[in-house]
This record gives sequence, structure tokens and C-alpha cells, in this order.
Amino acid sequence: MLSYEQKRKRASDIFDQGREAVINYIVQQDIKIEVIEERLRMIEARLHLDSHNSSLPPSSDGLNHYPKNSRKKSKRLSGGQKGHNGTTLKISDMPDTVIVHTVKKCSRCGYSLKKVESLHYDKRQVIDIPRIETTVTEHQAESKSCPHCGETTQALFPEGVTKAVQYGRNLKTIAVYLRQYQLLSSKRTIEAIKDLFSCAVGEGTLFNWAIELSKNLEESNNSIKKHVIEAKVINVDETGISSAKKLNWLHVASTPDATFLAAHPKRGSIAMNDIGILPSYKGIAVHDMWASYFKYDFKHGICNAHIIRELTYAYEEFKQGWAQKLKELLLKSHLYVERCRERGKNALNSHRLRQTQESYDKLIRKGLRKNPLARGSPHKRGRVKQSKVRNLLDRLRDNRAYVLAFLYDFNIPFTNNLAERDLRMTKVKLKISGCFRSDIAADVYCRTRSYLSTTRKNGIAAFDAISDTFNGHPFIFKPNYAE
Repeated sequence: MLSYEQKRKRASDIFDQGREAVINYIVQQDIKIEVIEERLRMIEARLHLDSHNSSLPPSSDGLNHYPKNSRKKSKRLSGGQKGHNGTTLKISDMPDTVIVHTVKKCSRCGYSLKKVESLHYDKRQVIDIPRIETTVTEHQAESKSCPHCGETTQALFPEGVTKAVQYGRNLKTIAVYLRQYQLLSSKRTIEAIKDLFSCAVGEGTLFNWAIELSKNLEESNNSIKKHVIEAKVINVDETGISSAKKLNWLHVASTPDATFLAAHPKRGSIAMNDIGILPSYKGIAVHDMWASYFKYDFKHGICNAHIIRELTYAYEEFKQGWAQKLKELLLKSHLYVERCRERGKNALNSHRLRQTQESYDKLIRKGLRKNPLARGSPHKRGRVKQSKVRNLLDRLRDNRAYVLAFLYDFNIPFTNNLAERDLRMTKVKLKISGCFRSDIAADVYCRTRSYLSTTRKNGIAAFDAISDTFNGHPFIFKPNYAE
């Protein structure tokens, strides 16, 4: 039989065990509540993502959502500025047609003025387009028999005239211009040609013309690709497209005077290797920090437009003050670089550069303290999932030299907007047509759009560029044009 003291001790032990179990239960519930609250915060923050604080396109914002414009209001008045060259119509010195409106009688008394000499003429000119009509040109190749030897000789038809009945180059140029540059659908292109020129063209004919143009652009596109590889700075990006009912990727490499587009089933390094630009490139590539770009042996610049949107998200959704200050630091630094460039400078002074770097590092350290690494359970293997803000901080810390690349070299742009602009019209194309029906159609589009974007950057109108190609003289980068 247990003594009184033994029974008392046993009862105390049972009570302590029960209290410990209750405490453990409460602690576990608190942990679960914290996890649920954190997940709820992440879900709510995700619902607040839009084009102004993430990489989501503006089209995903919805009709009733108007994100705040990050641009500061200019002090300039709206409209044309002082010194702006207007586009007011000017009187032509050599009008094509002159119509004289004569005065036949006096407007007061009705006296005949037919034989009275004119005092002067007021001139008003109307600029218009004559009604467009198709013309049919018949080519007749003469044949003659030689009276000396009896041989029959026939004259040659002009180059390009190969069929009994065919369409001319001007009509093909207009059709391809509407389809490939203005991005009309096949149906609307056919309607436009019929309405404007009273000419019936089939959808297959349109596609054949696009293929013909694409084949004539092989040398031109090779010169564009070579020019991009030799450039000091390029902008690269990629976007998803639908081709032959599959997800493909459209890759772009751009400079201020050249655009090279290529479609591929893959997004990463496999595609980049097959396209053949980045493996050979040795300059500076500006991109959005996609991991595949870091596999190549070139210098990097990071698109700060993406960084600023992520900093906006961290500040607005999680009240991270360091994020707002870092955003302001980047924008002010960019503005200062632009002012230096306007004054003819090509680099920051060492004091300003060191000051910016120290401010950047200080804000990153503050952010890391506020967002410590998440600790996982010792019973679970693998990496612990970190918050969106912590992942941003890690990228900003590890890639400082790339984020601030625009400070070290004024040739490096602050954003990757150049590449994104060159991709934007593809999204317009997909909104109109929905997809590329085949991989061949995607390749034709890429080659044609690369050419037309490049010629436009070099001051050549798209219509003229297409016409020159059909005439056998496409735009080609010469070796001395390379940077």
C-alpha cells in the first residue's frame, strides 16, 4: 500500500502531465492559427495583384480597375510644346490639277463680267486619293521566224510574269501589309481588298504570298541576327503563344535598330541554344531575371520596371517601408543618370556611385531583418518555401550589380521595355486571330515581323519594305553598320 506522500506525489505527477498536454495543445493550435493567418494574408495579397505591382498584363486588370499611374505629373501644358514641328497641311507649289472657278456676273447688279480682266485668285487646295481600281496589263511575247535559218525566236516575258493570269506585286504588297503588319485577320484582309479594289482573293492565296515574302527574307534575317549578336547591348524576353493547338514561346532579341523574333516549343536554354543568338553573344543582355539567361557567358542587366512593380507590391500589401524607399532610390538614380546623359556625361562620379550602392545595401539589410528566413519542420525534407517578399530580397541582394548596371554603364537601359514593345504586337495578333494555326505560320510571322520591325527602326516605311522585298531588294544590314 502506498504511503500518503507517495500518493500525493503520484497525483501531482498526473496533474503536471495533464497541464503539459494542455500547454502543448495550446501551442500547437497557436502555430496552426499563425500558419492559417499567413496563408490568408498571402491569398488576400494575391487578389490585389495587378499590372501596377506585378508582371501581370494590363489586360488582366478588368474594365473597372484603373491602376495608379507611377509617372509624375509634368508641369507642361497639354498639346504641342514650344519648338514642336507641327503637321499642318501646306500649300503645294505644284498641284496635279488646277480648276479655275470664273466670275460670270456682278453679285450686286448682275452686270456681265465675262470679258473683265481678273484682279487676283484665291487658292484653296484639296488633298485626296483618286478612286482606286484594278488594272489588267496584258503582256504579249512576240515570236518571229528567221528567214535565214528558219529558227523561231520568242521574246522574253518580264521577270515575275510566269502564269497565264496572276496578281501583280502592288496588290500582293498591300495584302501582306494589311495581314502581316496591320495584323488584320484573313477574313478582314479579304474583305478590305474586295471593298477597296473590287478584287476577290482567297485565304490560301494570302498565306502563299506571306510564305513567298518570308522566303525572300532569308538573307535579310541572317543579317539582322548577325547584327544583334555583334551589338554591345541587347534586350531579350519571351512570351507564350498558341501554335498548332500547343503552347509555344516567342523569343525576342532587340537593339534600338534591330529586332529578331523566333518561335520555339520551349522557353528555357534549349530554345535559346537552338535559336543561336545567346550562346554566341558576348555583350550585355538586359532581361527580367529569368534563370535561363544566367547560364550564358555574357554580362547582365536587370529590368528595373519589374523590380519597381514588385517593390510596390511589397509596400502596398505588406507595409514594407524599405521597399518604398528602395523604389524611390532606383527612380531618382535613373532620373539622375538621364540628366547626366543630357549634359554629355557617360559615367557617374565615384562619390555618387558609392553613395547609391551604400543606400541600396542598407535598405536590403533592413528588409532582410524584417523578413527573416522561414524555418521548416525538422521532420520534413527539402527547401522551405519563403515568402514572396523574402524571395525578392534574396534576388536583389544576390544580383545588386545587375540591378544597378544602368549606373555603371550609361549604354545599359533602365528597363527592358524595348524587348517588351517588340513583343507587344504579337499579343495584338493573338487577340485578333486567337492562335497560329501551324508552326509554319508562326515561323512566317516571326521572320516577317522581325524584318518589318527592323526596317521601321531604320526609317523605312513598312509598305516600302514589303514592296522592295517582292521586287528582290530587301533591307540588309551591311557589315559596316554593325556596332
